[in-house]
Amino acid sequence: MIKHRAKSRRRGRPRGSRVPLERDRQRFAVATWWGLHEIGYGPYEAAYLTSTAVGDDPIRLEDVEGLLTLASTQIKRTASSLDEHINALVRKAKRVPATDWLVESSAAIRALVMYIAANDTARACIVLDVLVELGWGDVIQRLTERMGDALKSNVPPYEGKLRWQGRALLARLQQRRPKKP
Repeated sequence: MIKHRAKSRRRGRPRGSRVPLERDRQRFAVATWWGLHEIGYGPYEAAYLTSTAVGDDPIRLEDVEGLLTLASTQIKRTASSLDEHINALVRKAKRVPATDWLVESSAAIRALVMYIAANDTARACIVLDVLVELGWGDVIQRLTERMGDALKSNVPPYEGKLRWQGRALLARLQQRRPKKP
């Protein structure tokens, strides 16, 4: 008598299926990525900024020679490494179909960044109200608390090495720094 081995089922979602965006736990990250990417950030820059903004861990501020303030955080990853996590976020954001919520949220994120950059507080507050109506209240509250905690503390000096872009920016700022008499 030959025993047939039962075919083992694969764990997880069936191959080819997708979680609808409204139930996806990364929906706010995808919308933020869309908004930042539409402003002109590259796909990976937008993903790093997005992961920092929508994360849960505290934001740390560090001073770089009195000229720059470096903001960083630990990013909870859905992959084994940060680079894989960022790549997965970029791939997901590129393939997600546009929904009304996603288009409205990404437009509001884009407007918020532009109004903050232009120092237009009144319009930025209006956009924040729009985001709250779209369901972003908890995300905004969490980011506000994380930033508030960082701003309360003293800013320690930066101990690490800057990447080439940071070194170039620091060199430009050092050249413009007024000389001490």
